[in-house]
Amino acid sequence: MKIIEINEDGIKFDDGTTIIDEHRQDCCEHVYADWKQLKDTGFLGKEIEEIKIEGVEDLGFRINQYFVPCYNEQNGYYGDDLILIIKYPNKTKKTIDITSFVEDKIE
Repeated sequence: MKIIEINEDGIKFDDGTTIIDEHRQDCCEHVYADWKQLKDTGFLGKEIEEIKIEGVEDLGFRINQYFVPCYNEQNGYYGDDLILIIKYPNKTKKTIDITSFVEDKIE
């Protein structure tokens, strides 16, 4: 699979596979994976055989060896759950809870 797109919502592969993060936002919070950090790493255009996700507690996660930071920006009143969704071309999907890999920025 070759990475063909990186945007603020996630990444897309040439076979139709996508990886996105999901959090049900309330009005005064922002819990997210910072996908744009991948743009200058050489990840775009890279060929990979399989997707490997590894968490880095309180900081983010790695896709293969490429790091994606995750943030929880809020006042501490709202939820902090964050999941990755890998959608495959055959319409199956895999969800991975990455909540414990999110850096809290609670004010």
